[in-house]
Amino acid sequence: MIRIIARRWLRTFSQRYDYDTGYMADILEHKPAALLKYSALNLVASHRSGIPEAPWWTARIRAALWEDCGPCVQLVCNMALESGMEPAVVAGITRADMAALDEGCALALRFTEAVLARDPDADPLREQVRLRWGEDGLISLAMTISTTRVYPNVKYVLGHGNACSRVQVAQQDITPALFQSATMRGITNGGLSP
Repeated sequence: MIRIIARRWLRTFSQRYDYDTGYMADILEHKPAALLKYSALNLVASHRSGIPEAPWWTARIRAALWEDCGPCVQLVCNMALESGMEPAVVAGITRADMAALDEGCALALRFTEAVLARDPDADPLREQVRLRWGEDGLISLAMTISTTRVYPNVKYVLGHGNACSRVQVAQQDITPALFQSATMRGITNGGLSP
């Protein structure tokens, strides 16, 4: 019975987001309990409190980009659009186009990138996040950044990962771009570091 319900859910999810759920179907066939546990990750990944939707989606999209620049990023972009995010903002997040983002999204992008790169810039950015959205907002970012990275990793471990590809936002092809802070590029205090 669990398999029948789960297959129906996978089919619906696949159609809704134009997403290949083959790796989840494989998990279901071999270990249904594992798929149920895996699905529960969304409870953590979707936690949002104290932070507006746009910066939260910014963190989620950028976290997905760290692990995958193909179908998983496309899925998260589609979910962001479905939630009401503006296509231009989703495209700007995906491209790391800081000029296209408001202050909140730009902060979330810089913070997410710094945290995932273990960049020293994460510390002052964390304080900016706390000042802007409080501890609730910081916890929300921690939950979505951490768990969003799990999904592409599970796909790759199971042999279902895809190479990098373009992402579509409102029928427009977007080339995902990496973001590098000044510290990550080796620029500190106005000059090049040794």
